[in-house]
Amino acid sequence: MKMKHSLLAMVSVVFLLMALGVASADVYIESEQVSQGSPGQTAPTTTILKSYLSQDATRTDMQGRTTIIDFNTKMLYDLDPVKKTYTQTSIEKMGMSDEKSQELANNPMYKTMMQAMSQSAKVTPTNETKTIEGYKCKKYLVTIMMAQADYWSSKDVKGYDEMKAIGEKTAKLFESNPMLKQTNILGLMKELDGYPVQTVTKVMSSSTTTTLKKIETKKLDKELFKVPKEYKLVKEK
Repeated sequence: MKMKHSLLAMVSVVFLLMALGVASADVYIESEQVSQGSPGQTAPTTTILKSYLSQDATRTDMQGRTTIIDFNTKMLYDLDPVKKTYTQTSIEKMGMSDEKSQELANNPMYKTMMQAMSQSAKVTPTNETKTIEGYKCKKYLVTIMMAQADYWSSKDVKGYDEMKAIGEKTAKLFESNPMLKQTNILGLMKELDGYPVQTVTKVMSSSTTTTLKKIETKKLDKELFKVPKEYKLVKEK
């Protein structure tokens, strides 16, 4: 269960940071996420995703959960606001068990699998354009393993120039993780020329559409990126 959760967290973290880059100012982003077609799902579900980005950390609030990534400690914190508990995971070991992280990273079969993931990842620009939420967007087709996605990107998003480049701090953080380093998703996502105003991701029969609703550059309270003192650390099962 822990490894599965770490893999899902890793994917979410990577794509969030790829989309945002590291801005010179703090950034608040609000998006609407509509999911449908999952097994047992009878109707589409809508979720509001709130993301906060600073020079030292990121925070994501979604579906009653909070995820904080601290660049300085190289840790990912998953908070449960209802139970007032949290778990913590080393970024360097995300996607692998703590006990066998180094052994797995050096395993030839593992390296082959990671290389296959990297080679399967592809960004294809198209000539399609349309206006989404007031932004003129261009469509990119993104394929990674079994997932296919339409990325509608725009250069007109306020703060795009600040967020365009991935900062050295973020790059070094992911370089320390064997899985992230070998997949090279960071380099892949640089091919998107613009901020993704809307993404439509399809995996088998399910699809998720994420649309930008608000983006602001402003000073954020540092307390947003800290685990509240009253929260209790628990271990994942």
